[in-house]
Amino acid sequence: MRAADEWEAEPPPARLLASKQPFCFDTLTFTQWLQWLMIPRMREILDNYDELPQSSAILPYAEEFVREQGHGRELLQLIERFDELISA
Repeated sequence: MRAADEWEAEPPPARLLASKQPFCFDTLTFTQWLQWLMIPRMREILDNYDELPQSSAILPYAEEFVREQGHGRELLQLIERFDELISA
């Protein structure tokens, strides 16, 4: 995300992060959701030795984002691998 200039220095306002919609699609871009919610949540799970989710299906939403943005193939590969590892 950094290489694609999709990494933000400042988080969005808390009210945007509080969306109840999947992926906060109504308030955040896909990469914002990854950076500010998904990645920190996975770090928290790993740091605390908590149980990982039993499944993951992020790839379809990521594919939509890439289709709209026209870039992000490497990101898709990483997300596909993440979904596979979590869902295995």
